[in-house]
Amino acid sequence: MNVDAVEKKALWVTVAANLIMAVAGWITFEKTGSQAILLDGNFSFVLAIATLIAIFISKHKHKKTPTFPYGSYVYEAAFVMTKGLLMLGIIIMAFFQNAVKIMEFFKGEKIEPLVLVPIYYYVGFILAGTAALLLFFYRQNKKIDNKSSMLNAESKAAKVDGILTLAVGMAFFLISLIPKNNPLDFLIYIGDALLVVVMSLAVIRDPLELIKNAFVELGGGTLQNKQEKNAIEKVINTVVKDAFTFETYISKLGSAYIAVIYVTPEKHFNNLQDFISVQQDIKKRLKDNFPVIYIEIALKDRSDDK
Repeated sequence: MNVDAVEKKALWVTVAANLIMAVAGWITFEKTGSQAILLDGNFSFVLAIATLIAIFISKHKHKKTPTFPYGSYVYEAAFVMTKGLLMLGIIIMAFFQNAVKIMEFFKGEKIEPLVLVPIYYYVGFILAGTAALLLFFYRQNKKIDNKSSMLNAESKAAKVDGILTLAVGMAFFLISLIPKNNPLDFLIYIGDALLVVVMSLAVIRDPLELIKNAFVELGGGTLQNKQEKNAIEKVINTVVKDAFTFETYISKLGSAYIAVIYVTPEKHFNNLQDFISVQQDIKKRLKDNFPVIYIEIALKDRSDDK
């Protein structure tokens, strides 16, 4: 199945789902005054805007220009990094916002308890929507052998959103069970803030991973997915065998892969056809699993070994 078609369909579904969740969050905030719910709604809205940008990128990523003669895949990696930074920013904001609320409470500032009933409906609605969205992403990405970095980014963002919502729902449910004049009655006022702080720390790994991988791609680093890297190296080793003495460099930028085979000049230096045959054979074997892959054969500079 065409990767671009799957991405486009999935991304439009993401925009619609996140806008609905954002509106649900804002409505619930108006009825309850919960800052955690407002944050959750804002998170969904930011994701919707970011996904609209992703749709534009997905449409134009294969376009070749004088600046990007191999295609504009750099925008994919830039989008993933931006998405990770947005997620990280929202998580950090949630952490500090609720940490401040906790400190203010212990300093004696009066905090009104929240209206809980609308929150239960909101949490149930968001969790159902997030679960359906994650299942949808999983099935769509499975159709294309998990080749879409954009869908992977969307999945991580949806998971973070769902976990934060679940944390808020659990907090409010537990709070509702605490009677007043109980040693734990302070949780009636700051229980939600405490759990949001904990969950912010728990989910911060996902955006950091997105940022790290995107940074490696933009910096021209080696492919981080070990399974994909091993699959490409296996094909190269099978085709090349003993024809050349070689080393490989495998990288990825968005949905485009590049494998450079550095060969020593001692063997087959004057036989250009050998190079071409090897290049075409490798690309043919990898085409089904890696639709956009560039195979380059380069002569190794012996001075690099010094």
